[in-house]
Amino acid sequence: MPPADQVLDALERILASDVFARSERARDLLRYLVEQDVAGNADRLKGFSIGVDVFRKDDQFDPATDTVVRVQAGRLRDLLQQYYEGDGAADPLRISVPRGSYVPEYHVADPTVACVASAATPEQDDVGKTANRRALPFLAIGLLLLAVLGGVAGYRSFAPPSPGNAGAQGVQRAAAPFGFSDTTGSVPGDLLPSVYMSVEAGDYGGERIAAAVRRGLSGFDTVHVIAPPMQPGKSGKVRRTDFLFLVGHASTPGEVHVELQNVSNGKVVLSRNLAIADRDQRAIEDIVADLLTTVASVSGVLYADLAENRAETPLARCLALNEAFYRDQQADAHRTAYECFEDLRKARVSSALIYAELAALHMQSIVNRYDYPEQASEQQALDYARRAVQLAPSSPSAHRAMGYVLSRTANLSEAMRWVHKAYALNEFDLSMAASYGYAQIFAGDYAAGTPILHRAVMAASAHPTWWDYGLFLGRFMLGEMEAASSAVSPLASSDRAHYLAARLVVAYELGDREKVDALLGRLRAGNSAFAANPEAFFRKGNYPESLTNRFVETLRAAGLMGAS
Repeated sequence: MPPADQVLDALERILASDVFARSERARDLLRYLVEQDVAGNADRLKGFSIGVDVFRKDDQFDPATDTVVRVQAGRLRDLLQQYYEGDGAADPLRISVPRGSYVPEYHVADPTVACVASAATPEQDDVGKTANRRALPFLAIGLLLLAVLGGVAGYRSFAPPSPGNAGAQGVQRAAAPFGFSDTTGSVPGDLLPSVYMSVEAGDYGGERIAAAVRRGLSGFDTVHVIAPPMQPGKSGKVRRTDFLFLVGHASTPGEVHVELQNVSNGKVVLSRNLAIADRDQRAIEDIVADLLTTVASVSGVLYADLAENRAETPLARCLALNEAFYRDQQADAHRTAYECFEDLRKARVSSALIYAELAALHMQSIVNRYDYPEQASEQQALDYARRAVQLAPSSPSAHRAMGYVLSRTANLSEAMRWVHKAYALNEFDLSMAASYGYAQIFAGDYAAGTPILHRAVMAASAHPTWWDYGLFLGRFMLGEMEAASSAVSPLASSDRAHYLAARLVVAYELGDREKVDALLGRLRAGNSAFAANPEAFFRKGNYPESLTNRFVETLRAAGLMGAS
Protein backbone atom coordinates (compact mmCIF):
# COMPACT_ATOMS: atom_id res chain seq x y z
CA MET A 1 0.00 0.00 0.00
CA PRO A 2 1.26 3.51 -0.75
CA PRO A 3 1.59 5.90 2.24
CA ALA A 4 -1.73 6.74 3.89
CA ASP A 5 -1.48 10.43 3.10
CA GLN A 6 -1.11 9.64 -0.61
CA VAL A 7 -4.12 7.31 -0.55
CA LEU A 8 -6.31 9.81 1.29
CA ASP A 9 -5.27 12.63 -1.03
CA ALA A 10 -6.33 10.48 -3.99
CA LEU A 11 -9.62 9.72 -2.24
CA GLU A 12 -10.40 13.41 -1.72
CA ARG A 13 -9.69 14.22 -5.37
CA ILE A 14 -12.19 11.56 -6.41
CA LEU A 15 -14.88 12.68 -3.96
CA ALA A 16 -14.55 16.30 -5.04
CA SER A 17 -14.95 15.47 -8.74
CA ASP A 18 -18.03 16.20 -10.86
CA VAL A 19 -18.49 12.48 -11.51
CA PHE A 20 -19.08 11.74 -7.83
CA ALA A 21 -20.97 14.96 -7.11
CA ARG A 22 -24.17 13.30 -8.26
CA SER A 23 -24.01 10.25 -6.00
CA GLU A 24 -23.89 10.71 -2.24
CA ARG A 25 -24.17 6.96 -1.67
CA ALA A 26 -21.14 6.26 -3.84
CA ARG A 27 -19.14 8.93 -2.00
CA ASP A 28 -20.09 7.49 1.38
CA LEU A 29 -19.26 3.95 0.29
CA LEU A 30 -15.88 4.82 -1.23
CA ARG A 31 -14.85 6.90 1.77
CA TYR A 32 -15.82 4.09 4.14
CA LEU A 33 -13.95 1.40 2.19
CA VAL A 34 -10.74 3.41 1.83
CA GLU A 35 -10.65 4.86 5.35
CA GLN A 36 -11.35 1.47 6.93
CA ASP A 37 -8.63 -0.11 4.81
CA VAL A 38 -6.11 2.62 5.68
CA ALA A 39 -6.99 2.18 9.38
CA GLY A 40 -6.11 -1.52 9.11
CA ASN A 41 -9.67 -2.81 9.14
CA ALA A 42 -9.70 -4.51 5.73
CA ASP A 43 -10.83 -7.75 7.34
CA ARG A 44 -14.05 -6.01 8.38
CA LEU A 45 -15.04 -4.98 4.86
CA LYS A 46 -17.87 -7.48 4.54
CA GLY A 47 -21.41 -7.07 3.28
CA PHE A 48 -23.00 -6.99 6.73
CA SER A 49 -20.66 -4.37 8.21
CA ILE A 50 -20.97 -2.16 5.13
CA GLY A 51 -24.76 -2.43 5.15
CA VAL A 52 -24.92 -1.44 8.83
CA ASP A 53 -22.23 1.26 8.86
CA VAL A 54 -22.80 2.91 5.48
CA PHE A 55 -26.41 2.25 4.56
CA ARG A 56 -27.85 2.31 8.12
CA LYS A 57 -29.34 -1.18 8.00
CA ASP A 58 -30.48 -2.75 11.27
CA ASP A 59 -29.18 -5.95 12.86
CA GLN A 60 -31.60 -8.03 10.80
CA PHE A 61 -29.84 -7.06 7.60
CA ASP A 62 -28.98 -10.05 5.41
CA PRO A 63 -26.62 -9.29 2.51
CA ALA A 64 -27.72 -12.47 0.78
CA THR A 65 -31.29 -11.26 0.30
CA ASP A 66 -30.85 -7.46 0.43
CA THR A 67 -28.67 -6.48 -2.53
CA VAL A 68 -28.08 -2.82 -1.62
CA VAL A 69 -24.37 -3.32 -0.89
CA ARG A 70 -23.69 -5.29 -4.08
CA VAL A 71 -25.68 -2.88 -6.23
CA GLN A 72 -23.97 0.20 -4.78
CA ALA A 73 -20.55 -1.42 -5.10
CA GLY A 74 -21.24 -2.06 -8.80
CA ARG A 75 -22.33 1.54 -9.21
CA LEU A 76 -19.15 2.68 -7.45
CA ARG A 77 -16.97 0.67 -9.84
CA ASP A 78 -18.72 2.26 -12.82
CA LEU A 79 -18.20 5.78 -11.43
CA LEU A 80 -14.53 5.10 -10.74
CA GLN A 81 -14.09 4.00 -14.35
CA GLN A 82 -15.79 7.20 -15.55
CA TYR A 83 -13.60 9.31 -13.28
CA TYR A 84 -10.33 7.80 -14.50
CA GLU A 85 -11.44 8.13 -18.11
CA GLY A 86 -11.99 11.87 -17.55
CA ASP A 87 -10.90 14.16 -14.68
CA GLY A 88 -8.70 11.53 -13.05
CA ALA A 89 -6.80 10.42 -16.15
CA ALA A 90 -3.58 12.04 -14.91
CA ASP A 91 -3.89 11.06 -11.25
CA PRO A 92 -0.59 9.61 -9.98
CA LEU A 93 -2.41 7.10 -7.77
CA ARG A 94 -5.58 5.21 -8.69
CA ILE A 95 -8.07 3.51 -6.40
CA SER A 96 -10.15 0.54 -7.52
CA VAL A 97 -12.58 -1.88 -5.90
CA PRO A 98 -12.08 -5.25 -7.63
CA ARG A 99 -15.11 -7.39 -8.37
CA GLY A 100 -15.75 -10.07 -5.79
CA SER A 101 -14.26 -7.99 -2.97
CA TYR A 102 -14.90 -4.78 -1.06
CA VAL A 103 -11.23 -4.20 -0.19
CA PRO A 104 -9.76 -1.35 -2.29
CA GLU A 105 -6.64 -1.73 -4.39
CA TYR A 106 -4.15 1.04 -5.19
CA HIS A 107 -2.16 1.52 -8.37
CA VAL A 108 0.73 4.01 -8.51
CA ALA A 109 1.46 5.31 -11.99
CA ASP A 110 4.93 6.53 -11.00
CA PRO A 111 6.42 4.68 -7.99
CA THR A 112 8.60 7.67 -7.10
CA VAL A 113 5.50 9.80 -6.47
CA ALA A 114 4.48 7.74 -3.44
CA CYS A 115 7.73 8.61 -1.67
CA VAL A 116 7.53 12.38 -2.00
CA ALA A 117 5.13 13.35 0.80
CA SER A 118 6.51 10.85 3.29
CA ALA A 119 10.09 11.94 2.73
CA ALA A 120 9.42 15.68 2.95
CA THR A 121 10.22 17.39 6.24
CA PRO A 122 8.90 20.76 7.39
CA GLU A 123 12.23 22.30 6.42
CA GLN A 124 12.21 20.70 2.96
CA ASP A 125 8.56 21.15 2.11
CA ASP A 126 7.14 24.39 0.72
CA VAL A 127 4.04 24.14 2.87
CA GLY A 128 2.31 27.30 1.73
CA LYS A 129 2.70 26.70 -2.01
CA THR A 130 1.77 23.05 -1.81
CA ALA A 131 -1.32 23.68 0.28
CA ASN A 132 -2.45 26.54 -1.96
CA ARG A 133 -2.34 24.24 -4.97
CA ARG A 134 -4.30 21.57 -3.18
CA ALA A 135 -7.97 21.73 -2.28
CA LEU A 136 -8.45 21.44 1.47
CA PRO A 137 -11.85 19.78 1.74
CA PHE A 138 -11.60 18.81 5.40
CA LEU A 139 -12.46 20.84 8.44
CA ALA A 140 -12.16 21.62 12.05
CA ILE A 141 -14.60 21.85 14.89
CA GLY A 142 -14.00 22.70 18.48
CA LEU A 143 -11.45 25.43 18.01
CA LEU A 144 -13.81 27.37 15.76
CA LEU A 145 -15.99 27.62 18.81
CA LEU A 146 -13.14 29.44 20.46
CA ALA A 147 -13.12 32.07 17.74
CA VAL A 148 -16.87 32.47 17.94
CA LEU A 149 -16.76 32.85 21.70
CA GLY A 150 -13.59 34.92 21.75
CA GLY A 151 -11.78 32.43 23.97
CA VAL A 152 -11.07 28.79 24.67
CA ALA A 153 -12.18 28.26 28.25
CA GLY A 154 -14.64 25.41 28.35
CA TYR A 155 -13.71 24.15 24.88
CA ARG A 156 -12.12 20.93 26.04
CA SER A 157 -12.43 18.52 28.88
CA PHE A 158 -9.30 18.38 31.01
CA ALA A 159 -6.71 15.69 31.45
CA PRO A 160 -4.20 16.55 34.21
CA PRO A 161 -0.71 17.12 32.85
CA SER A 162 1.86 14.50 33.69
CA PRO A 163 4.71 15.38 36.05
CA GLY A 164 7.44 17.32 34.33
CA ASN A 165 7.42 18.21 30.66
CA ALA A 166 8.67 16.93 27.35
CA GLY A 167 11.98 18.66 27.29
CA ALA A 168 15.26 17.42 25.86
CA GLN A 169 14.69 13.87 27.03
CA GLY A 170 11.28 13.78 25.39
CA VAL A 171 12.70 14.99 22.09
CA GLN A 172 15.46 12.43 22.19
CA ARG A 173 12.92 9.66 22.70
CA ALA A 174 10.76 11.01 19.92
CA ALA A 175 13.59 11.20 17.41
CA ALA A 176 14.90 7.74 18.35
CA PRO A 177 13.13 4.53 19.44
CA PHE A 178 11.39 4.67 22.80
CA GLY A 179 12.45 2.77 25.87
CA PHE A 180 9.91 0.04 25.08
CA SER A 181 9.84 -2.11 21.99
CA ASP A 182 8.11 -0.97 18.84
CA THR A 183 5.92 -3.61 17.21
CA THR A 184 4.52 -1.45 14.42
CA GLY A 185 7.58 0.27 12.99
CA SER A 186 5.61 3.40 12.11
CA VAL A 187 6.01 6.86 13.57
CA PRO A 188 2.30 7.22 14.49
CA GLY A 189 2.45 3.85 16.25
CA ASP A 190 5.45 5.04 18.25
CA LEU A 191 3.91 8.34 19.26
CA LEU A 192 0.38 7.22 20.10
CA PRO A 193 -1.07 4.49 22.30
CA SER A 194 -2.12 1.43 20.33
CA VAL A 195 -5.55 -0.14 20.69
CA TYR A 196 -6.13 -3.76 19.65
CA MET A 197 -9.56 -5.34 19.49
CA SER A 198 -10.84 -8.76 20.46
CA VAL A 199 -14.46 -9.73 19.72
CA GLU A 200 -15.78 -12.64 21.73
CA ALA A 201 -19.49 -12.08 21.15
CA GLY A 202 -20.71 -13.84 18.04
CA ASP A 203 -24.31 -12.68 18.09
CA TYR A 204 -25.74 -9.73 16.18
CA GLY A 205 -25.65 -7.52 19.26
CA GLY A 206 -21.95 -8.02 19.86
CA GLU A 207 -21.23 -7.68 16.17
CA ARG A 208 -23.09 -4.37 15.99
CA ILE A 209 -21.19 -2.97 18.97
CA ALA A 210 -17.87 -4.23 17.61
CA ALA A 211 -18.55 -2.70 14.19
CA ALA A 212 -19.48 0.64 15.74
CA VAL A 213 -16.41 0.60 18.03
CA ARG A 214 -14.09 -0.10 15.10
CA ARG A 215 -15.68 2.58 13.01
CA GLY A 216 -15.64 5.08 15.85
CA LEU A 217 -12.08 4.42 17.01
CA SER A 218 -10.77 4.94 13.48
CA GLY A 219 -11.98 8.55 13.69
CA PHE A 220 -9.92 9.38 16.80
CA ASP A 221 -6.45 10.54 15.83
CA THR A 222 -5.32 10.28 19.46
CA VAL A 223 -4.97 6.48 19.27
CA HIS A 224 -3.42 4.04 16.82
CA VAL A 225 -5.96 1.33 15.95
CA ILE A 226 -4.53 -2.12 15.18
CA ALA A 227 -6.89 -4.44 13.32
CA PRO A 228 -5.23 -7.89 13.73
CA PRO A 229 -5.70 -9.52 17.15
CA MET A 230 -2.77 -9.07 19.49
CA GLN A 231 -0.34 -11.99 19.62
CA PRO A 232 2.37 -11.10 22.15
CA GLY A 233 4.31 -14.28 21.49
CA LYS A 234 4.74 -13.39 17.82
CA SER A 235 4.94 -9.61 17.92
CA GLY A 236 7.62 -9.32 20.56
CA LYS A 237 7.64 -7.45 23.84
CA VAL A 238 4.37 -5.81 24.80
CA ARG A 239 4.65 -2.04 25.09
CA ARG A 240 3.33 -0.07 28.01
CA THR A 241 1.19 1.90 25.57
CA ASP A 242 -0.65 -1.17 24.24
CA PHE A 243 -4.34 -1.51 25.12
CA LEU A 244 -6.88 -4.19 24.32
CA PHE A 245 -10.57 -3.51 23.68
CA LEU A 246 -12.68 -6.59 24.47
CA VAL A 247 -16.26 -7.00 23.23
CA GLY A 248 -18.02 -9.98 24.76
CA HIS A 249 -21.18 -11.41 26.25
CA ALA A 250 -22.71 -9.86 29.35
CA SER A 251 -24.48 -11.90 32.03
CA THR A 252 -27.71 -9.97 31.44
CA PRO A 253 -29.65 -10.74 28.24
CA GLY A 254 -29.81 -7.81 25.84
CA GLU A 255 -26.48 -6.38 26.99
CA VAL A 256 -22.96 -6.49 25.58
CA HIS A 257 -19.90 -6.32 27.81
CA VAL A 258 -17.01 -4.07 26.76
CA GLU A 259 -13.71 -3.76 28.54
CA LEU A 260 -10.49 -1.82 28.01
CA GLN A 261 -7.32 -3.41 29.38
CA ASN A 262 -3.76 -2.21 29.71
CA VAL A 263 -1.96 -5.13 28.08
CA SER A 264 1.37 -4.63 29.85
CA ASN A 265 0.00 -4.97 33.38
CA GLY A 266 -3.43 -6.53 32.82
CA LYS A 267 -5.23 -3.64 34.52
CA VAL A 268 -8.87 -3.13 33.53
CA VAL A 269 -9.05 0.56 32.71
CA LEU A 270 -12.76 0.62 31.89
CA SER A 271 -15.58 -1.93 32.08
CA ARG A 272 -19.18 -1.42 30.98
CA ASN A 273 -22.28 -3.38 30.11
CA LEU A 274 -24.07 -1.74 27.20
CA ALA A 275 -27.84 -2.24 27.07
CA ILE A 276 -28.70 -2.56 23.39
CA ALA A 277 -31.95 -4.54 23.42
CA ASP A 278 -34.59 -2.87 21.25
CA ARG A 279 -32.18 -0.07 20.32
CA ASP A 280 -32.00 1.15 16.73
CA GLN A 281 -28.72 1.75 14.96
CA ARG A 282 -28.57 5.45 15.83
CA ALA A 283 -29.13 4.75 19.52
CA ILE A 284 -26.36 2.16 19.49
CA GLU A 285 -23.99 4.62 17.82
CA ASP A 286 -24.76 7.18 20.55
CA ILE A 287 -23.97 4.58 23.23
CA VAL A 288 -20.66 3.80 21.53
CA ALA A 289 -19.95 7.52 21.05
CA ASP A 290 -20.23 8.06 24.81
CA LEU A 291 -17.96 5.06 25.40
CA LEU A 292 -15.28 6.18 22.96
CA THR A 293 -15.35 9.81 24.06
CA THR A 294 -14.70 8.54 27.58
CA VAL A 295 -11.88 6.29 26.37
CA ALA A 296 -9.99 7.74 23.43
CA SER A 297 -9.87 11.51 23.91
CA VAL A 298 -6.84 13.08 25.58
CA SER A 299 -9.04 13.77 28.60
CA GLY A 300 -10.22 10.14 28.63
CA VAL A 301 -9.34 7.12 30.76
CA LEU A 302 -6.74 5.73 28.36
CA TYR A 303 -4.52 8.80 28.53
CA ALA A 304 -5.14 9.08 32.26
CA ASP A 305 -3.82 5.52 32.64
CA LEU A 306 -0.70 6.42 30.66
CA ALA A 307 -0.05 9.36 32.98
CA GLU A 308 -0.69 7.30 36.11
CA ASN A 309 1.80 4.65 34.99
CA ARG A 310 4.32 7.19 33.69
CA ALA A 311 4.08 5.52 30.30
CA GLU A 312 3.32 8.61 28.23
CA THR A 313 5.05 9.05 24.92
CA PRO A 314 6.54 12.49 24.22
CA LEU A 315 3.52 13.38 22.08
CA ALA A 316 1.11 12.23 24.80
CA ARG A 317 2.91 14.51 27.28
CA CYS A 318 2.54 17.45 24.92
CA LEU A 319 -1.15 16.74 24.43
CA ALA A 320 -1.67 16.63 28.20
CA LEU A 321 0.14 19.96 28.62
CA ASN A 322 -2.04 21.33 25.85
CA GLU A 323 -5.19 20.28 27.69
CA ALA A 324 -3.88 21.99 30.82
CA PHE A 325 -3.53 25.26 28.93
CA TYR A 326 -7.03 25.11 27.48
CA ARG A 327 -8.46 24.64 30.92
CA ASP A 328 -6.63 27.58 32.45
CA GLN A 329 -5.32 30.03 29.88
CA GLN A 330 -2.16 31.37 31.38
CA ALA A 331 0.90 32.57 29.46
CA ASP A 332 3.26 30.15 31.21
CA ALA A 333 1.02 27.14 30.49
CA HIS A 334 0.75 28.26 26.86
CA ARG A 335 4.52 28.52 26.50
CA THR A 336 5.11 25.11 28.11
CA ALA A 337 2.71 23.41 25.71
CA TYR A 338 4.00 25.33 22.69
CA GLU A 339 7.64 24.52 23.44
CA CYS A 340 6.78 20.87 23.92
CA PHE A 341 5.26 20.58 20.43
CA GLU A 342 7.96 22.80 18.97
CA ASP A 343 10.69 20.47 20.30
CA LEU A 344 9.03 17.54 18.56
CA ARG A 345 8.74 19.51 15.32
CA LYS A 346 12.41 20.45 15.45
CA ALA A 347 13.24 16.78 15.97
CA ARG A 348 11.43 16.17 12.66
CA VAL A 349 8.73 14.02 14.18
CA SER A 350 6.07 13.74 11.49
CA SER A 351 2.63 13.93 13.08
CA ALA A 352 -0.42 15.94 12.12
CA LEU A 353 -1.27 16.39 15.80
CA ILE A 354 1.94 18.34 16.38
CA TYR A 355 1.25 20.81 13.60
CA ALA A 356 -2.46 21.07 14.39
CA GLU A 357 -1.85 22.04 17.99
CA LEU A 358 1.01 24.35 17.05
CA ALA A 359 -1.35 26.15 14.66
CA ALA A 360 -3.96 26.63 17.37
CA LEU A 361 -1.44 27.65 20.02
CA HIS A 362 0.23 30.05 17.60
CA MET A 363 -3.11 31.72 16.95
CA GLN A 364 -3.71 31.87 20.69
CA SER A 365 -0.48 33.86 20.98
CA ILE A 366 -2.04 36.48 18.74
CA VAL A 367 -5.53 36.42 20.27
CA ASN A 368 -4.30 36.59 23.88
CA ARG A 369 -1.23 38.73 23.10
CA TYR A 370 1.27 36.35 24.64
CA ASP A 371 4.97 37.18 24.44
CA TYR A 372 5.84 33.74 23.10
CA PRO A 373 6.59 32.94 20.36
CA GLU A 374 8.10 36.22 19.28
CA GLN A 375 6.64 37.79 16.17
CA ALA A 376 3.69 35.41 15.99
CA SER A 377 1.83 35.77 12.72
CA GLU A 378 -1.41 34.54 11.21
CA GLN A 379 0.55 33.29 8.21
CA GLN A 380 2.67 31.01 10.40
CA ALA A 381 -0.45 29.63 12.08
CA LEU A 382 -1.96 28.98 8.66
CA ASP A 383 1.22 27.23 7.48
CA TYR A 384 1.13 24.94 10.51
CA ALA A 385 -2.55 24.15 9.90
CA ARG A 386 -1.90 23.41 6.25
CA ARG A 387 0.94 21.10 7.17
CA ALA A 388 -1.32 19.22 9.57
CA VAL A 389 -3.96 18.68 6.88
CA GLN A 390 -1.25 17.71 4.42
CA LEU A 391 0.14 15.05 6.75
CA ALA A 392 -3.25 13.57 7.64
CA PRO A 393 -6.19 14.57 5.44
CA SER A 394 -8.54 12.58 7.69
CA SER A 395 -7.34 13.96 11.02
CA PRO A 396 -10.11 15.69 13.01
CA SER A 397 -7.47 17.62 14.94
CA ALA A 398 -5.95 18.96 11.74
CA HIS A 399 -9.36 20.06 10.57
CA ARG A 400 -10.14 21.61 13.93
CA ALA A 401 -6.98 23.67 13.76
CA MET A 402 -7.63 24.78 10.19
CA GLY A 403 -11.14 25.84 11.12
CA TYR A 404 -9.87 27.92 14.02
CA VAL A 405 -7.20 29.62 11.95
CA LEU A 406 -9.61 30.34 9.11
CA SER A 407 -12.15 31.76 11.53
CA ARG A 408 -9.55 34.39 12.42
CA THR A 409 -8.12 34.93 8.93
CA ALA A 410 -11.07 34.29 6.58
CA ASN A 411 -14.83 34.69 6.71
CA LEU A 412 -17.05 32.77 9.08
CA SER A 413 -18.83 30.84 6.33
CA GLU A 414 -15.53 29.42 5.10
CA ALA A 415 -14.60 28.37 8.62
CA MET A 416 -18.02 26.80 9.10
CA ARG A 417 -17.49 24.62 6.04
CA TRP A 418 -14.49 23.14 7.77
CA VAL A 419 -16.44 22.77 10.98
CA HIS A 420 -19.16 20.80 9.24
CA LYS A 421 -16.66 18.46 7.62
CA ALA A 422 -14.79 17.91 10.90
CA TYR A 423 -18.00 16.81 12.58
CA ALA A 424 -18.71 14.45 9.69
CA LEU A 425 -15.24 12.90 10.00
CA ASN A 426 -15.85 11.69 13.54
CA GLU A 427 -19.41 11.75 14.79
CA PHE A 428 -18.37 9.39 17.59
CA ASP A 429 -16.47 12.15 19.40
CA LEU A 430 -19.22 13.87 21.37
CA SER A 431 -17.01 16.84 22.18
CA MET A 432 -16.63 17.38 18.43
CA ALA A 433 -20.40 17.16 18.00
CA ALA A 434 -20.98 19.60 20.84
CA SER A 435 -18.51 22.09 19.41
CA TYR A 436 -20.03 21.86 15.95
CA GLY A 437 -23.56 22.36 17.28
CA TYR A 438 -22.38 25.25 19.44
CA ALA A 439 -20.58 26.84 16.49
CA GLN A 440 -23.74 26.64 14.37
CA ILE A 441 -25.76 28.29 17.11
CA PHE A 442 -23.20 31.08 17.36
CA ALA A 443 -23.35 31.46 13.60
CA GLY A 444 -27.08 32.08 13.97
CA ASP A 445 -28.27 28.74 12.57
CA TYR A 446 -30.28 27.70 15.63
CA ALA A 447 -32.43 25.09 13.88
CA ALA A 448 -29.38 23.20 12.60
CA GLY A 449 -27.12 23.49 15.64
CA THR A 450 -29.60 22.75 18.44
CA PRO A 451 -30.39 19.10 17.52
CA ILE A 452 -26.69 18.26 17.20
CA LEU A 453 -25.86 19.80 20.56
CA HIS A 454 -28.90 18.10 22.08
CA ARG A 455 -27.62 14.73 20.84
CA ALA A 456 -24.21 15.34 22.45
CA VAL A 457 -25.76 16.37 25.76
CA MET A 458 -28.13 13.41 25.86
CA ALA A 459 -25.57 10.79 24.76
CA ALA A 460 -22.73 11.85 27.06
CA SER A 461 -22.65 10.33 30.51
CA ALA A 462 -20.72 13.42 31.65
CA HIS A 463 -20.05 16.73 29.95
CA PRO A 464 -18.99 20.33 30.70
CA THR A 465 -21.62 22.95 31.49
CA TRP A 466 -20.98 25.01 28.36
CA TRP A 467 -22.77 22.26 26.43
CA ASP A 468 -25.89 22.92 28.52
CA TYR A 469 -25.54 26.67 28.10
CA GLY A 470 -25.25 26.32 24.33
CA LEU A 471 -28.30 24.07 24.26
CA PHE A 472 -30.20 26.70 26.24
CA LEU A 473 -29.29 29.36 23.69
CA GLY A 474 -30.59 27.23 20.83
CA ARG A 475 -33.82 26.32 22.64
CA PHE A 476 -34.33 29.94 23.70
CA MET A 477 -34.02 31.24 20.16
CA LEU A 478 -36.35 28.54 18.86
CA GLY A 479 -38.96 29.53 21.46
CA GLU A 480 -38.83 26.12 23.18
CA MET A 481 -38.92 27.39 26.75
CA GLU A 482 -39.72 24.14 28.53
CA ALA A 483 -36.74 22.51 26.83
CA ALA A 484 -34.66 25.62 27.60
CA SER A 485 -35.62 25.22 31.25
CA SER A 486 -34.30 21.65 31.23
CA ALA A 487 -31.08 22.82 29.60
CA VAL A 488 -30.31 25.40 32.30
CA SER A 489 -30.94 23.03 35.21
CA PRO A 490 -27.29 21.87 35.36
CA LEU A 491 -26.19 25.54 35.62
CA ALA A 492 -27.92 26.07 38.98
CA SER A 493 -24.75 25.73 41.06
CA SER A 494 -22.80 28.34 39.11
CA ASP A 495 -22.59 32.08 39.81
CA ARG A 496 -21.17 32.94 36.39
CA ALA A 497 -23.03 35.98 35.09
CA HIS A 498 -24.19 34.57 31.75
CA TYR A 499 -25.37 31.34 33.42
CA LEU A 500 -27.42 33.34 35.92
CA ALA A 501 -28.76 35.41 33.02
CA ALA A 502 -29.81 32.26 31.19
CA ARG A 503 -31.71 31.03 34.22
CA LEU A 504 -33.24 34.49 34.66
CA VAL A 505 -34.72 34.67 31.16
CA VAL A 506 -36.14 31.14 31.50
CA ALA A 507 -37.76 32.00 34.85
CA TYR A 508 -39.21 35.18 33.36
CA GLU A 509 -40.57 33.45 30.25
CA LEU A 510 -42.18 30.75 32.40
CA GLY A 511 -43.69 33.30 34.81
CA ASP A 512 -41.78 32.25 37.95
CA ARG A 513 -41.63 35.66 39.66
CA GLU A 514 -40.07 34.36 42.88
CA LYS A 515 -37.14 32.83 40.99
CA VAL A 516 -36.82 35.97 38.86
CA ASP A 517 -36.40 38.15 41.96
CA ALA A 518 -33.85 35.77 43.49
CA LEU A 519 -31.76 35.65 40.32
CA LEU A 520 -31.91 39.43 39.88
CA GLY A 521 -30.52 39.79 43.38
CA ARG A 522 -27.64 37.38 42.69
CA LEU A 523 -26.78 39.11 39.42
CA ARG A 524 -26.71 42.59 40.93
CA ALA A 525 -24.78 41.50 44.01
CA GLY A 526 -21.98 39.53 42.41
CA ASN A 527 -21.89 40.65 38.78
CA SER A 528 -22.40 44.39 38.81
CA ALA A 529 -20.51 45.01 35.54
CA PHE A 530 -22.64 42.47 33.67
CA ALA A 531 -25.84 43.74 35.29
CA ALA A 532 -25.00 47.32 34.24
CA ASN A 533 -24.41 46.42 30.58
CA PRO A 534 -25.05 42.80 29.55
CA GLU A 535 -25.06 43.81 25.89
CA ALA A 536 -21.34 44.56 26.10
CA PHE A 537 -20.70 41.00 27.32
CA PHE A 538 -22.61 39.44 24.44
CA ARG A 539 -21.00 41.63 21.81
CA LYS A 540 -17.53 40.97 23.16
CA GLY A 541 -18.33 37.26 22.96
CA ASN A 542 -19.39 37.59 19.30
CA TYR A 543 -22.93 36.42 19.95
CA PRO A 544 -25.15 36.62 16.83
CA GLU A 545 -27.01 39.91 16.49
CA SER A 546 -30.41 38.22 16.72
CA LEU A 547 -29.41 36.36 19.88
CA THR A 548 -27.87 39.43 21.50
CA ASN A 549 -30.94 41.55 20.86
CA ARG A 550 -33.43 39.01 22.15
CA PHE A 551 -31.33 38.12 25.19
CA VAL A 552 -30.93 41.78 26.20
CA GLU A 553 -34.60 42.59 25.59
CA THR A 554 -35.71 39.70 27.79
CA LEU A 555 -33.29 40.66 30.55
CA ARG A 556 -34.65 44.20 30.49
CA ALA A 557 -38.23 42.94 30.59
CA ALA A 558 -37.31 40.70 33.52
CA GLY A 559 -36.21 43.75 35.50
CA LEU A 560 -32.46 43.94 34.96
CA MET A 561 -32.61 47.72 34.65
CA GLY A 562 -29.01 48.05 33.49
CA ALA A 563 -29.79 46.09 30.32
CA SER A 564 -28.90 48.28 27.37
